[in-house]
Amino acid sequence: MKYILIRDDDANFFTRPEMLEEVYGFIFENNIPINFAIIPAVNGAAKTESLYFGAGSPEPFLPAGIADEDKQFPITGNPDLLQFLNSLKRKEFLLHGLEHAGKSGKYEFESEDKNVIEDKLVKGVNIFEKAFGAAPETFVAPQDKYSKAALTLIKSRFKTLSLGWVDSSRIPFGLYCRYLQMKLTGRNYICDGKFLITEHPGCMFSKFMDINEMSRILDEYIAAHQITVIVAHHWEFFENGILNRDLINAFRRKITGLMNECEFLTFSELRGKLFNF
Repeated sequence: MKYILIRDDDANFFTRPEMLEEVYGFIFENNIPINFAIIPAVNGAAKTESLYFGAGSPEPFLPAGIADEDKQFPITGNPDLLQFLNSLKRKEFLLHGLEHAGKSGKYEFESEDKNVIEDKLVKGVNIFEKAFGAAPETFVAPQDKYSKAALTLIKSRFKTLSLGWVDSSRIPFGLYCRYLQMKLTGRNYICDGKFLITEHPGCMFSKFMDINEMSRILDEYIAAHQITVIVAHHWEFFENGILNRDLINAFRRKITGLMNECEFLTFSELRGKLFNF
């Protein structure tokens, strides 16, 4: 059986429920689970280093009037969004950093300062618990960047780390044998005791990807792996507030085409499959 996990990134204080409904409504209707990577206290000064959007430019999910404002906006301040998310039948919430804002040219969880990382994790989890009534079990590193110190602390607090790829230069020595085992077996996940690290093929559903090429890459990835995490950004389906019909139609075709071939899971359900608990 092939397992598919849909992961939506970047839901935060500024996310409108209508956007999520417009993009994922067909998924909600088909009772397919979605894993939402939540930014608990997005910072208005968050920047992206993506060359697609322009290195050093404001994160594209921020409203134009907020960008560059160095201020945290806790998701708990958006009750409409929380009511919408909590009302969904099949969902799981993941912790996506704290602010999604880096410092001194590094992304948020690239710091080697354990105290800084610990403080961010504590604050992020506290806000998350107030918003969703339970502590997160899965962590998503902003921009897939993390330090060895961060990974050690993440492992001590979470059951799963969802990444685009495992960077061998960023993992502690104790994980290296597991990393080599993953590479030799052709898998895209690491099991270290009951701690799980998963990889994904990148954000395929993007206006910067050719739709036919995206479909080909994703099909080949699914064929080659038992587990596939399909990452999407709800905000990326819109251009100046208007839904990109070509992109959303490609997304819908791909997901509906997999419904009879694969089993859709949350990350906690995936751990149950892998660890038999």
